[in-house]
Amino acid sequence: MKKGHIFFVMGVSGAGKGTLIENLKRLEDLDVEFMRSYVTRPMRDWEVDGNIYNFVSLEDFKAWIEAWDFLEYELNHWLYYYWTKYSDVVTNWIDKWKKVLKEIEVKWLKNIYTNNPHFKKYITTIFLDISKEVLVERIKLRQANISDTELSNRIDSLSFEKKDSQIYCDHIIDTSVITPEETLKIVLDIIKSK
Repeated sequence: MKKGHIFFVMGVSGAGKGTLIENLKRLEDLDVEFMRSYVTRPMRDWEVDGNIYNFVSLEDFKAWIEAWDFLEYELNHWLYYYWTKYSDVVTNWIDKWKKVLKEIEVKWLKNIYTNNPHFKKYITTIFLDISKEVLVERIKLRQANISDTELSNRIDSLSFEKKDSQIYCDHIIDTSVITPEETLKIVLDIIKSK
């Protein structure tokens, strides 16, 4: 019997998660369904609602949290909420028995494994690592007007997430030293192995 499998992709902002997911989506023969995160932050100029993220109001977020319709959620960089709807996981993964790829925060893996231990055998975790120097360069290139406070928060997140990735992640890929195409090939090999 065919089994479903979920691939959680993690990494700090600027590590290449968005690029990786866009590159995966371009592959016509890839049998993977992409689950979107819900976010309360404003859209960036190049983003499209419903492509990588579903942009929603803080009020909608609070309603879903009160209804317990979440697998995980996070106040990211102390500014905006990002989360995964539990009903999406059930509908798009468990019920259809498909391979699903989802971007989440690494710190939520412990909670997912604790609260939903039956999911663990169907989960593979991939962390995109990055050096501090390359992180700062990429963030400034993409957000020229980023505040010192937000940049500092993202650098702090890097250190915490690196530590958590060593504990909870199956695969760690350093995107500082390889191209997006090389990252894609490594991730494809991981997906095809399941």
